[in-house]
Parts: sequence; structure tokens; C-alpha cells
Amino acid sequence: MSKYMKDPEYLFSILAAIVKKNGGFLRLTEEEIKAVTKNDIVGMYFEPETNSIVFKQVDPQDALSASRMLKTQEDETTYEN
Repeated sequence: MSKYMKDPEYLFSILAAIVKKNGGFLRLTEEEIKAVTKNDIVGMYFEPETNSIVFKQVDPQDALSASRMLKTQEDETTYEN
């Protein structure tokens, strides 16, 4: 997990920026919060072209496929001393 995701001040700054971007007000109902499950994945990416942080909902199957692909590539990597 990114060190930024463990930093409460950073997370609050992101939340404040989202609220400000939404005109200074953002309402989440109890139902909306309860609808979030452990299967809901949000990716956080840095986009150097725009110098922006991008948040995007990720399909769990896509995340699982990417994880498998990265694991396979790591397993195939050999190191010579």
C-alpha cells in the first residue's frame, strides 16, 4: 500500500479537494456508504502529462488479471549475481 494512503493528512487533503471540486458540497447517504464493499476497488494513478492524480473505479476481474500477470512476470524474472 502506498505510504500516502496511510497518511491521514494526505487523505483529508484529497477529500477536501474532491469536495471543493464539487462546488464545496458533497452528500453521501448512508445507503451509498453501505453499498461499498470489499469488492469495490478504486485505483489511484499519477498522470504526468497533466500533473494530476486520477481516481478510477477498477473492475475486480481486471485487477485480478493484472495481479496474476504481474506475479507471473515476477516469477519469470531471473537475477544473476
